[in-house]
Amino acid sequence: MNKRHEDIDDDYFRPERSKFDLKGYLLRYLRYWYLFPIFVALSLIAAFLYLQITKPVYLSQTSILIKDEKKGIDAGASILEEMTQFGGDKLVENEIEIFKAESLMGQVAKELNLEVAFFAKDGLRTVDLYKNSPIVVKPEIISEYALENSMYIQMIDSLHYKINDEEQVYKFGQRFRNPWGLFTVEAGTASEYKDIEVRFFNLPTLTASMLTRLTVSLANMKSTVLQLTFEDPSKQRGKDILNKLLDVYVQSSLNDKNSEASNTLKFIETRLGLITGELGDVEQDVEAYKTSKGLTDISAESQLFLQNIKENDSKLSEINTQISILESVDNYIKNSTDGATAPATYMINDPVLVSLLTKYNDLILQREKYARTTQANNPLLETINTQLAQTKQAIRENVQNLRRGMDVTKRNLEGINTRFSAGLRSIPQKEREYVGIKRQQTIKEGLYLYLLQKREETALGYASTVTDSRLIDAPTTSIEPIKPKKLFIWSGALLAGFAIPVLLINLIFLLNNTIQSKDDIEKISGISVLGEIGTLKVDPGQDAIISITSRSAVAEQFRALRTNLQYLGDGRCRVLMFTSSIGGEGKSFVSVNLAASLAYSDKRVILVGLDLRKPTLHERLNIPNSKGVTNYLIGHGDVSSLIQSTGVHPKFDVITSGPIPPNPSELLGNGRLPILIKELREEYDYILIDSPPYGLVTDASIISDYVDASLYLVRFNYTLLDHITRIAELNRTKRFANLSVIFNGVNYGTGYGYGYGYGGYGYGYYSEDEKPKRKGVGEKIKKLVGMS
Repeated sequence: MNKRHEDIDDDYFRPERSKFDLKGYLLRYLRYWYLFPIFVALSLIAAFLYLQITKPVYLSQTSILIKDEKKGIDAGASILEEMTQFGGDKLVENEIEIFKAESLMGQVAKELNLEVAFFAKDGLRTVDLYKNSPIVVKPEIISEYALENSMYIQMIDSLHYKINDEEQVYKFGQRFRNPWGLFTVEAGTASEYKDIEVRFFNLPTLTASMLTRLTVSLANMKSTVLQLTFEDPSKQRGKDILNKLLDVYVQSSLNDKNSEASNTLKFIETRLGLITGELGDVEQDVEAYKTSKGLTDISAESQLFLQNIKENDSKLSEINTQISILESVDNYIKNSTDGATAPATYMINDPVLVSLLTKYNDLILQREKYARTTQANNPLLETINTQLAQTKQAIRENVQNLRRGMDVTKRNLEGINTRFSAGLRSIPQKEREYVGIKRQQTIKEGLYLYLLQKREETALGYASTVTDSRLIDAPTTSIEPIKPKKLFIWSGALLAGFAIPVLLINLIFLLNNTIQSKDDIEKISGISVLGEIGTLKVDPGQDAIISITSRSAVAEQFRALRTNLQYLGDGRCRVLMFTSSIGGEGKSFVSVNLAASLAYSDKRVILVGLDLRKPTLHERLNIPNSKGVTNYLIGHGDVSSLIQSTGVHPKFDVITSGPIPPNPSELLGNGRLPILIKELREEYDYILIDSPPYGLVTDASIISDYVDASLYLVRFNYTLLDHITRIAELNRTKRFANLSVIFNGVNYGTGYGYGYGYGGYGYGYYSEDEKPKRKGVGEKIKKLVGMS
C-alpha cells in the first residue's frame, strides 16, 4: 500500500510537459502597456529630430562611352582613326578602376577648391553654402589646428567681418594670420546668412570621403557604357564634381597617348640629325672627287656595273638600316628605365617584333595607370611587372634572332658586291673610286628619305590624337533627395516604438528570477495555491489590518482564504503555522488579517508569535512585548497571564514572542511548546502560529511537529524561483503536515487576468473603501480584452 502511494507521489511530482500559453504570453505585455505609447512617442520624436538635423543627400549621375576592343566598339575605323597612330584600345574594366583612382579625385577636389567648405545654421539643420556663401576664404597656409576645429566668421556689413567672436574687425580682401593658418577673406554671393562656419579638410581624407560616395558601374554586361553616380548634400557640387572628374579623366587619357608619340618623335629626330650629317659629308666627298679628278661621265660598262652595284647596295643599305634599328632596340631594352616608352616600331618589318614592342608599350601604360590607383605591393601591379620582364626578354631574343639572319644576308650581299667589284677592276681607277663614293651617297639618301617619311607620319598621328571615350549624358541631379528616406525613417521609428518595449519586457521577464504567477508555483512545487492575497495600498502610518466592513478586493481574498481552510487535511485543521523561505514575504500580515477574518466569522482565534529571533507581531498589533512565549517556555508564568487582547475583535487574542532568548531553537525543543498548544486548543477554535522563515533557521521544522497544517507564504515578484523547489522537496518528503501555499502581494495588473479578485471574478466585482476613481487607459484595455 505504501509503495502504491510512493508511485502515485512520483507520478504527481513528475514535471508536466509545458504547454505554450499564447494568450498568457500576449496578456503579460498589457501589464506594461504604458511603455508602448511612451516609446512610440519617443521614437517619433527622435525620427522628427533626425529628419530635421540630417542634411538631405542628392544623387548626381552621368554616363560615358568607352571604346573597348574586346566588345567590338567602332570596328570600322574612320579615316581619322587610320591617321591616328597612337590611339590604343582600352579595357572597360580598367577604366572603372581609373575613375576610382585617388589621384584623379584628388585633382578634382583641388581644382574645385573643396578643401574649404562653408556652412550656416538654419534651425536644427546645418545648411551647406557651396557657391552660395556670402564669404570666400582663400587659404595660403592651413594648419593642423584648422583641420580639427572650425572657424566662425560673423558678417558685420558688406565690407567688414569678425572671426570667432573676437573684438577685432577685418575688411574683406585683408590678409591675416591666426591659429587656423594664413588666409584672405573676400566677399561672396548675397545671402541671408550672416554667421558662417568655415571647415577645412585634409586633401587625402577629403579624397577618400569623396570616393566612398562615387559609384562607377557598367550600364549592362554587354555594353561599354559606364554610369557614374555621386552622392552629395549639394546639388550643384555633385554635378561640378562629375563634370570635373570627366575632364580630368579625358586629359589624363590624352596625356598617356601623347607620351608614346612624343618619345617616337624624339627618337626619329635624333636619327635624322645623325643621317643628315653623314649625308652632307658624302655629298661633299662626291663633289670634291669629281672636281679633283675632272670626271664628267662614266663608260657604258661602268654604268652597267654601277647599276648592278646600286641594286645590291640598296638591299645592303636596307639590311644595315634594319641592323641599326635592331641595335637601337636592343640598346634600349638593355638600358631602359621604368616608365620609358619603346622606340618606334614603324621601321621594323618583322611582325613578331612589332607585336612584342606594341605589347611592351601597352604594358608600360597599364603599369602607369595601376601605379596611380593601387599600392606598390598590389598583386596586379606585380603581375604587370612580371609580364614586362618576360616581354623584354622575348624582345631581346627576337632581336638576336633577326640580327643573326640579317648578318647572313649582309654577308651574302657583300659577297655579291665583291664579285661586282672584281669586274670593276677593268674600269679606270678614277671611275672606280667615283662609283664607291657615289654608292655611299645613295645609301645615305635612301635612309634620310625613309626617316623623313616616318617623322611626318608620327607627327600627323600626334596631332590627330583623340580620346577613346565619349560623353553620352551630361551630369544631372535628382530633384528629390535620396537620403534620408522619410517614409523609411517614420516607418522604422514606429516599428521601433513597438519593438523596443517588446524587447525590454522580454528582457525583464528573462532576467527576473522571482515568482510572477500562481502557475509558476504550482508547476514547480506541485502544490495547489490555497489562496491569493493582493497588494494592500495603505498610507504611511495607517493600520494594515482590514476592517470587517471593508469590501475591498484584498478583504474578499482573505474571506476566500478563510473559506478554503475547511479543505485543509480532513477539514479539522485548527493549528496553523505560517512560514516562508526568507523574511519580508508577509507572514505577519497574512496571519494577523486571517486571524481577524476568522474572528469576524464568530471563531475564537489566538495568534501566537513564535518568531523568537526577530519578532514583529507586537509592532503590527501595537501591543507590548514585555512577556510572551519565551516566558512560558522557560517556565515563568502560565498561559492565561500571557494572553493579550488585540483590540481588533473581542474573539481575537494574541501571545507575543516575548523577550528575545539567546537559544531560540533549544528553547522551542524543550518540550513545553506542545503543552502550550494543548492548553490553547481547549480555549480557541483556531491557533495561528507566526513562525520564523524556514529557509533561514530550523525553528519552523521544530514547530511543524505540533501543528495540523503549514501555510507557506510566497510573495509575488519577491520570492525566488529556487525557493519554490524547496517547497516541492518539503511536500515530497512530507516534512510539513498538510502543506499549502499562500500567494501574497499579487499585483498582476493587466497581465494575468485575475486582477485583484480571486477565482477569476475580477476587480470590478468588488468595491473599494475609498471613492471610486475614473477608469484609466489600463482599465479600458482590460475591458477591451474581456478582463473586466
